[in-house]
Amino acid sequence: MNFHGSSICSLALLAAWTLAVLGACAPPTAPPAGTAFDGTYTGQATLVSGGPGFICGELAQPLTIVVRSGRFDYPFEFDPPRTTPLPVQIAADGTLNGQMQYGTVDYTPRRDYLTAWATVAGRVSGTTLEATVADLRCVRRMVVQRG
Repeated sequence: MNFHGSSICSLALLAAWTLAVLGACAPPTAPPAGTAFDGTYTGQATLVSGGPGFICGELAQPLTIVVRSGRFDYPFEFDPPRTTPLPVQIAADGTLNGQMQYGTVDYTPRRDYLTAWATVAGRVSGTTLEATVADLRCVRRMVVQRG
């Protein structure tokens, strides 16, 4: 076998191994909630970590979440006061998860452009939806009630 054929075989094995490892690290997916948790939830998201103001926004933000078909969009502040919808899925057991990658500026003297992840993770219990919303610089605790 020549060197070229050996390299292709090695790359194919490496790719298969990488996919197997990445697949093992993927979070298990629970069945979607359907409409069991649908409705309008109101409350607030409170800053628990990070700097208030320009970086993380207000300490407490009033919040209205509309859940339809077990899904909602969290209004993620990526450069306050600008927001973008972060999609969140609720599972049949009430757990909820969402994530998205976003771009931001490194505020150190280097002023680089960074990509980071924003996540929402929590649970619906009864009429209360509680979640932690985290990004590169800030962590918020969201507590909203279905009315």
